[in-house]
Amino acid sequence: MATKRTYLFAGGGTGGHLFPGIAVALELLRREPECRVMFIGSEKDLESSILARYQLEHRPLPVESLSALKRRPFRFVLRNWRAWRAAKGLIRETSPTIVVGLGGYASAPIVWAAARACVPIVLLEQNVIPGRTTRWLASSAAVVCTSFAEATDRLPSAKRVEVTGNPVRQEISRLTPEVRQPAAPPMELLVLGGSQGADSLNEAVLAAVGQVREQLVGWRIVHQTGPRLADSVRLAYQQLSVDAEVQPFFDDMAARYRAASLVISRAGATTIAELTCCGLPMVLLPYRHAADDHQRANANSLQTRGAAIVVEHGATTEETAQRLAGQLLVLLADEPLRQRMNDATQRLAMPNAASRVVDQIQALANR
Repeated sequence: MATKRTYLFAGGGTGGHLFPGIAVALELLRREPECRVMFIGSEKDLESSILARYQLEHRPLPVESLSALKRRPFRFVLRNWRAWRAAKGLIRETSPTIVVGLGGYASAPIVWAAARACVPIVLLEQNVIPGRTTRWLASSAAVVCTSFAEATDRLPSAKRVEVTGNPVRQEISRLTPEVRQPAAPPMELLVLGGSQGADSLNEAVLAAVGQVREQLVGWRIVHQTGPRLADSVRLAYQQLSVDAEVQPFFDDMAARYRAASLVISRAGATTIAELTCCGLPMVLLPYRHAADDHQRANANSLQTRGAAIVVEHGATTEETAQRLAGQLLVLLADEPLRQRMNDATQRLAMPNAASRVVDQIQALANR
C-alpha cells in the first residue's frame, strides 16, 4: 500500500463502547499491518489500562458527559470546550483516512471535528435504540453499522445503515460453538455486575442467592462486581457458605465464558453480543436508568427469540431478588431448558461482525 493509512477510533468511557472498537481495530491491523490505529477517548483509568493490554495507541480528551452539566456546569463547558479544540488539532495532526465513532459522549468531539473537516465517518451503534450521539451524528456518517436490525428505522437521518452485528474480540468470537455440551459439576453461574459496578444488580443477586442456596448445590458462582463492592460481596458469599469467586474485573473473559453454564447480567449490547457468541443462556436485569431505556429494548429482543429471560427491577432490592430467585429456581433445575436457550442464543450469534465492519471501512477508504 503506497500510503500508510491512519484510522481514528473515537470513544470509550465504558467497556461496552470500547470493546467493539478494539475488535474492529485488531481486525484492521491484521489486514493492514502497516496502518496506524489510534483511540481518542476519555481520561478514565479503565479505558487506558484496557487499551494498553492490547498495545493500542490512546489519546485521552478532557470530555465530560451530559450528566455532568447540571452538577458542574462550569466544569462541563470548560472541559468540553478544551476537548473540541484538542479534537480539531488531532484531525489536523493525524490526517485520518477514516474516523470510526464508537458511540457515547466520548466519541462526539472527534466525530464532530471529522465531519467539519470532511473526513469519512463510520459509526458503530450497539443498541436496539440508538444513542443520542449516534442520532445526532448519523447524518454526517457515510455508514452506520448496527447490531440489531430494529435500530435501522430509528435512524431516519442516516445516509446508509448496515446490520453487521456488534463486533466482539477474537478470543471471544472463536468460542462460537457448533454444539455446546452440558457441563459437568460443579457448573458455573457467571454474574456480570459491570466493569464500572452495578450496585442494584449485585445486591439483588446476593439476596436471591440467599433464597436458592439449596438449589445451588453442584454450582459455583463467579461474580464480577466492579470496583466498589468486591470486598463486601466476597464477605457476603462467605457468610452464606456459598462457593464463589469474586473479582472487581475479569481480564480473562474468554475463559470465564468458556466455563460458564448460565449468566446473570445487565443488558448492555456488547455483553449480549459476547454471550450470544458463546452460546450462553442468560438472565438479564436491564438497567432502569439507561438512556432511552435502551437496555430493556435489548433484553426484550433476546427474550422474544428464546435466548434470555428478563427480570425487571422492583421497587426494592427484596422485590427484585424474589423475581430473580423465582427464575433461578426454574433454570438451575431444568437443564433441557438451558439447552434450548443455548440453541436460541447460538442462532443469534454474529461472530464475524468485526470483519463485516472492516469490510465497510476498507470499502470507504478505497474510494
